Amino acid sequence: MSNSCMTSSNSSPSGRSYRGMTPEQRAAQRRERFVEAGLNLFGNEGFHATTVRKLCKEAGLTDRYFYESYSSMEECLIEVYERCLQGILARLQKSLTNLGGTDFPEELISKLLNDFFAEMEDPRVAKVCMFEAEGVSDHMHTLYNDYIRRFVMILMGASRAYVKDWPLDEEETEVLGNAVVGGIIQATRNWAVNGYHLKRESLVNGIMVIFKGTQLLLGKQ
Repeated sequence: MSNSCMTSSNSSPSGRSYRGMTPEQRAAQRRERFVEAGLNLFGNEGFHATTVRKLCKEAGLTDRYFYESYSSMEECLIEVYERCLQGILARLQKSLTNLGGTDFPEELISKLLNDFFAEMEDPRVAKVCMFEAEGVSDHMHTLYNDYIRRFVMILMGASRAYVKDWPLDEEETEVLGNAVVGGIIQATRNWAVNGYHLKRESLVNGIMVIFKGTQLLLGKQ
């Protein structure tokens, strides 16, 4: 472990800047190093194989700084997990804003799926988002389900906006959305576990059949 990242000479009296950075900025910088280290370790070795000692070594910092940022390893996992998923959601929202039309939104749905799978092509992101949240705690389970609901809302919102007189009530729409997102998750897991053996285009085209079938059954504007 690098001694230059651990020495007390990097500290300065409270509230005073050091090398042009305030204590808050230095703390934020250290936290970013832990987030990147967490992505590398959780995304390669897995959460349960990662210790504070390993994480600190990966970040080039001491456990003192770990506990400055987090109260537990799970708290670090949560931040890494949320950073990954928030980045994906932001990318999807951008596509929703930039694309539109009056016909069945094949271009839009295809773009959303491409965006999602492009993010998952980083095996670290896929492992953290698709596997590492399971079995950690009730809080992580709740967080996982919350993000599932967000993805359901995005995809169902993109679909129903192009269907005149949407025939499903809210509960039925939720069931349909969970079925579609569940299929996407399973396809992603299979893709990642098997070393990305399929072309991204094949994943997108295969899942597009579900949306096209739904559009034909429910009707369009």
